[in-house]
Amino acid sequence: MTLKAQEILRQLLVLAAAILALNAMFCVQAAIAAQLITVDGRSPGRIFEGIGGESAGASTRLLVDYPKKQRNEILNYLFKPDFGAALQNLKCELGGDMNSTDGTEPAYFRTRAEYQHPKAAYFRRGYETWLMRQARKRNPNIRLGLLQWGAPGWLGDKHHAATDFTAKFYSQDNANYIARVVQCLNKFDHIRINYVGCANERMWDVPWVLKLRRALDAAGQQHVHIEMADFFHWNTLVHQVKINPAFAKAISAIGKHYPGYKSTPQARALHMPLWSGEDWSGAKPYTATMAKLLNRNYIEGRMVRTIIWALDTSYYNNLPAADDGPLLANEPWCGHFRVLGPIWAIAHTTQFAQPGWQYLNSACQLLRGHGSVVALKSPHGHNFSIIIETQDATEPQTVAIRISGGLPGNVPLHVWRSLPHNYFRRQPELTPVNGLVSMKLLPHAIYSITTTTGQHRGKVSDIPKAKPFPLPYSSTLSHGDIAEMPRYFADQEGSFNIVRSPDGRGHVLEQLITSPQIPWSYQHRPFTIIGAANWHNYAVACEIRLPAVGSAGIIDRVADVNWHFNQSNGYRVMINADGMWQLLAVKKLLAHGKVAPLGSSWHHLKLVCQGSTISAYLDAKQLASVKNSNYRAGMAGLASSWNHAWYRDFTITPLHHAISPNPG
Repeated sequence: MTLKAQEILRQLLVLAAAILALNAMFCVQAAIAAQLITVDGRSPGRIFEGIGGESAGASTRLLVDYPKKQRNEILNYLFKPDFGAALQNLKCELGGDMNSTDGTEPAYFRTRAEYQHPKAAYFRRGYETWLMRQARKRNPNIRLGLLQWGAPGWLGDKHHAATDFTAKFYSQDNANYIARVVQCLNKFDHIRINYVGCANERMWDVPWVLKLRRALDAAGQQHVHIEMADFFHWNTLVHQVKINPAFAKAISAIGKHYPGYKSTPQARALHMPLWSGEDWSGAKPYTATMAKLLNRNYIEGRMVRTIIWALDTSYYNNLPAADDGPLLANEPWCGHFRVLGPIWAIAHTTQFAQPGWQYLNSACQLLRGHGSVVALKSPHGHNFSIIIETQDATEPQTVAIRISGGLPGNVPLHVWRSLPHNYFRRQPELTPVNGLVSMKLLPHAIYSITTTTGQHRGKVSDIPKAKPFPLPYSSTLSHGDIAEMPRYFADQEGSFNIVRSPDGRGHVLEQLITSPQIPWSYQHRPFTIIGAANWHNYAVACEIRLPAVGSAGIIDRVADVNWHFNQSNGYRVMINADGMWQLLAVKKLLAHGKVAPLGSSWHHLKLVCQGSTISAYLDAKQLASVKNSNYRAGMAGLASSWNHAWYRDFTITPLHHAISPNPG
């Protein structure tokens, strides 16, 4: 190299050093002007236990009826790592054949004989077993939990009524029941349950929790943790943990439903994992609101796990708590679904930090310009991620990030951002200088800054377009898909399952629940609904068969099911085995009469709503025709009393002006 070349190289090196020094000075000045976030690898912090979804209250009912292609795509968006929400926990209802919000979920053991002699077939009831298998298939590390809302009525002392919740639910019988379910899920389906709860949003019972712990241990399920409590109080629970060492030893975490980001000083002082056992409902699809909740649950409450209800909106939108899921999938007849912004808000945490990572308290804080930030590191400190949300900000703000404490401070940082209607997009990398970097934050945004790789904004092609529920509609009621239920029916009380016909000829639909169960909330006689809330003029018909006693019927124009879980609107024709019949507008009697006893034959029952004329027919003969304009539009359905009833060849036939523009 010539002397001239050496001089040029020397000058270039001097210039480069000056530029680096100047850049470092600008970074320091930016840190002074901006809010400083110190990501210190030596900082204390609690261990992250993941983000999850809750399949309960029949909120997943319509998912199983989707065409296989779309069903798999929805499941990928929920559970597949580095694709969509990548959920790390799944909490499922342990069904009790009673309404738990948007319908009933089947019980695994419906009689004591089934409990005493378990069979794999019992665990095919409903869809929760299937869902847990699908979740673990996509993410073998997902943590699975079970929680009861109510329970089968045969449990507990037979001298107590099923409605006596404390005596029946908090019994040794029910503790043994839960342990047997956990044991059988492992035996029959190779599903390893990680945790169970006490009772959903019911006051817990300390002696019963000890019974549950002993029952789990006796069943060889010592690894199963008990979560306390799916309720609304922190300090009453904290007090029991403090005064009762056996209770404290029996449980693994304490939590609260809808904590509003807050725990209490007493809860935090326990040094026990704190969980938000159920969260989000009602927030609707404001994307950064979800990120705000996940961040602030730790910043303000030191909660290390959050469970979102609902897992997805796979229930009719005229049922309670409509549209609460981060993904909308309630049109299985056409395969249409929508991946909403909150899926990507969840991904901003779950695709960047795994259970077992540690929060770094030094960086977990609220932003002066409105927003919040958390940081987590991997178990060995080789990687870290920062999640920032600015949901409440009204203008841009700048933050400076200082990386220290043994974390990699001079490697490129990968950045992902979500803005309203522009979700989960890769941004240019940030390169720290001497462990310091600054960045400008836009309002209503989410940012994930990480040393990790592999994240994706999962996408699928050709999601089918939305279409109304098809009319006319018919079903033999002889086959379903996964859950032994006829497609698109949503049981609101009781359990309507596909079974062998009582006459031995093929399969039919049977209502199986013959007495009230241990309830979560309100409980009414069995009914199931199907269709759309804006159906106006139509006829619904079905063949029915009854045992020697009991009743069955048809429903028309159910506009919605309210929080009392009953048929609070619409019409119903009911007929008894002895031939007595009634035509009702909810509970108001419009007409009644008697025909010959039904015997063991099949009979054709029909209900027609044409404008204000409501007509009922049995075996093509008119029972009644009345005028009533109380209910203009709504869904169809089937009903029974607390008795077995069989149904086949169900039809819905539109009449003139079948679709109402203004249901109600």
